[in-house]
This record gives sequence, structure tokens and C-alpha cells, in this order.
Amino acid sequence: MTKAATIIPITLPTPFDVGPVNCYLLKGDAVSLIDCGPLTTEAKDVLVSSLKENNLTISDLDQYICTHYHPDHSGLSSEIQQYGVPTLMLKEAVPYVSLDSDFLAWSESFYTKLYRYFGVPDSLGRLELIKLRKYRTFMNPFTPDLTPLPGESVPGHEGFVFLKTPGHAPDHLSLYHERDGVFIGGDVLLPHISSNALLEPPELHERERPKTLLQYRKTLRNLLTLNLGTVYPGHGEPFTDAPKLIAKRLQDQHERARAIENLLSAEPLTVFELCVRLFPKLYEKQLGLVVSEVTGHLDLLKEEARITQEEDKGRFYFRQTGVVK
Repeated sequence: MTKAATIIPITLPTPFDVGPVNCYLLKGDAVSLIDCGPLTTEAKDVLVSSLKENNLTISDLDQYICTHYHPDHSGLSSEIQQYGVPTLMLKEAVPYVSLDSDFLAWSESFYTKLYRYFGVPDSLGRLELIKLRKYRTFMNPFTPDLTPLPGESVPGHEGFVFLKTPGHAPDHLSLYHERDGVFIGGDVLLPHISSNALLEPPELHERERPKTLLQYRKTLRNLLTLNLGTVYPGHGEPFTDAPKLIAKRLQDQHERARAIENLLSAEPLTVFELCVRLFPKLYEKQLGLVVSEVTGHLDLLKEEARITQEEDKGRFYFRQTGVVK
């Protein structure tokens, strides 16, 4: 007889500005752990003690599902895998979580060149790469045992299916139960902050970078077609007003794009110049997030033919077209 699903939140500490991360025990015909926190002693201790409170050890898990490669969600994956627990992620995660040397070199070259095109001072660009390398130290490399396809059923949890929900990360995976309206969504939709559509490199040896904000907006519109009752997010408390929140996120993106468009009314500007004007107190501390935010909205404006991009002396400049949308 199929067991009804029980969802048990486990909140783990992280060393990151985003704060604690939520993992979830999904108990049905199988016992699954969804996400695992960063590679820190504190996070592992809380995870082990939380499992013990539910009369479980890591070895008792039937499977481990990771929503995306970011270390606050995937950091302890290798340790869990060493207990013989099958690990599931989308195939897009593999170059990130395996820390493939060719892909890492490709990624760093991509960021270095793009930051220069964006007008970012070399000193800040180098510092951002150092921060990125440190960020990766909060996980050990691993390769998923299984890479489920979007739409496949989640083993041991009748009614749950895997969904591909990219934008915040290219490998973002969510779990959805249509009848019960349950959505376990990692960072695709957070109640208290807007998920940043992070700037990502193209696949190895490909030329065009992914337009992550456009991907994210498509994901959000797809979510509006679902029966979203309760959302279990990667950060913050579970919530039930998903359609209203999605509408707000989409509207906020339009307003941010409009603000950027207005800044381009007087003269063409680089990405870095826009970052400084929009986020004067934040751009040095959180350059990667700020550049991602600005770049994503420039992609949106370009898609709507509201701006054009020009190159001059190795820098990209963006200019308003005057088209009203």
C-alpha cells in the first residue's frame, strides 16, 4: 500500500549572506533527503542530529536529491554519497559538481573576458574570481549516480514528478505533486527575497552565454500553470500564496528594467557603470550578484528591442532605442 508523503523541514546553518538553508526529508514508500547544506562541520552536525531525531542515519536514506549545484544546497553531497546513498541531480549539474578542470578553466576565462567587456576594473574582476574559488571550497567534488529527466516520477513517492526549473541555476530541479499542490522548489521561488538569475558561462566550447533572467521568467510563467498549494523553499518558511508572489516577481523585474532603461536615456553606459549607479553601496561587496542583476535586465530590454548594444575599444555600451513597450 502506498504511503502518503510526509515532508519534514531541516534547517541548516551556512556561512553565506543568504543565511540558513532548508533541506527536506520526504517520507513515503522511500525516505529521501532533498538538499544537504554546505560542507561545514556545523551543517553536518545539525543534519546528523536532525536525522537522529527522526530515528534515521544517513545510511538509512533510500536516495538523496539535490536541487542545484550551489554549495549551500550541495556541499555535503559527496559525504552523503560515501554512505552508499544514490544521488540524483539533473545532468546539467555534472560539470559544476564534479569540479571538472576543463570546465572550471573555461568558466574563469569566460568571467574574466566578460567582466572586461562590461567595463569592470581588473582588480574587482580578479577579486570576484578569488571569491568564486573560495565559494567552491564549501563542497567536495562528486558525480550524481542518477540524472532523472524532467517529468519523470520521483522513485518511492507516488504523485511526485521532477521538474526542470532553470534561471537561478542552469541545473535547477524541483519536485511537484499536482493533486496535493505541493512544490519543493529549492531557490526557484523564495518568500522573502527575489532569486537572482545568476550570470553563467555557456557550455564548454559554446559561444553564447545563457540568458538566465529570460530562462527564469519562463520558469515563473510555467509555474503559474501549476496547482501550487504549498511551496517548500530553500530559504524561508513554507508559503501558500505562490501565484501572487510570482506576479510580484515578474512585475518587479519589469520595473527594474524600466529603471535601467531610464538611466540609458542620456548616454550609453557599460554594465559596470550601471552597477555603480544602481547599487552604489553594494557593487564592491557583491559584484557577482550585482552584475548578474544588471545583465539579466539588459537581456530583457534587448529582447523587447528597447536598447541596443555597441562595442567601443573593447567595452560593451548599451543605448536606449526609444521603443515603448
